[in-house]
Amino acid sequence: MEGAKGMKQNKQTIAIVIILLFHAVGLIGFYNHAWQPLFLKLVPYHILLMVLVICYSHQEFNVKFLAFIALVVLFGYGAEWRGINKHTLFGEYSYGSTLGIKYDDVPLIIGFNWLIITYATGVFMRYIISAYAGIRIVAGAILMVFLDLFIEPVAVKFDYWHWRIGNSQLTAPTSNYIDWFFVSLFMLAIFEVFQFKKQSRAGVVLLIVQFVFFILMRRA
Repeated sequence: MEGAKGMKQNKQTIAIVIILLFHAVGLIGFYNHAWQPLFLKLVPYHILLMVLVICYSHQEFNVKFLAFIALVVLFGYGAEWRGINKHTLFGEYSYGSTLGIKYDDVPLIIGFNWLIITYATGVFMRYIISAYAGIRIVAGAILMVFLDLFIEPVAVKFDYWHWRIGNSQLTAPTSNYIDWFFVSLFMLAIFEVFQFKKQSRAGVVLLIVQFVFFILMRRA
């Protein structure tokens, strides 16, 4: 038992160190304007690394967890596909080149980005609200909308995506945040349906670091 507990703590520590280290390196790279073109190309790989960190730190990595990953990634991609191609979610926007390879004008990596945010928020909410899954879902969705408030200006600045009305590039419309809330509700409901045990603090750290990262990136 002691050995297993020690192993879990070691995995948690390693995961947290990776999260802190790579976000710090990312900030250094983006704040150095000469390095920005290189670091923009690394964004999809950074997202994939954070997915691997989630998988590494998660207790009981099994078919159940893989099913959760598949559902969130597919739903996340599907929501963005509807937003881009049907204009029924988020508003009128288009993706730039930063998020990498696209299928049907939607970056393949975007579903994994939803996975990172959903998982980190789901784990965080388990720590601060131990009971009442419904409250965790609603509060978590609100928290995800607040995170998007900080993501949006950075995303437009660094060619993740752009908002358009006619030929003008604009900030995110109100509909984006409303739709983000409802999509986040669904994502977090998926997280709760799987009833994962209380997870490593790596998820908590990842969410906090995401907030800090995007707040600081506004000045890069």
